Amino acid sequence: ILACIAMLSLPLLTGCTRKTSDRDLMFVSSFQAVEKINEKPGILDRKLRTAWVDPRTTELYAKEHIPGAICLPFPRMQAEAETTLKGYDQFIVYDTDWEDTIGKAASKRLMELGFNNVYTLEGGLKAWKRDGNSVETGVPASRPGN
Repeated sequence: ILACIAMLSLPLLTGCTRKTSDRDLMFVSSFQAVEKINEKPGILDRKLRTAWVDPRTTELYAKEHIPGAICLPFPRMQAEAETTLKGYDQFIVYDTDWEDTIGKAASKRLMELGFNNVYTLEGGLKAWKRDGNSVETGVPASRPGN
């Protein structure tokens, strides 16, 4: 009986998602992020479709965001990531600046949900703008392109 209880309890203890830590995060600068987006595929490979993922609130997204970014607020990520990010092969997650932790948390959540090729923009929007890149304003589109 104890063996049966242990077998049935195992899925509850391990959970349905993989666990992540800060060591799993792959940070990129804005320059490296742009390089990843523009990487030329190998002869037999296809170009990876990249999604900029903004896990901040819709209000912060509307104030300013990376052009073409997908607004996927962190509280809705678990429920909406699979459908919202369907068809993309790599993901660059960003937040507001170096002190903001929502980008790291969102990157880890995506990895826990089974997404691969997840990168975190170091310094967020502040670093993006500091490096001379543009931002957009306005409410999120339903599914913007790259």
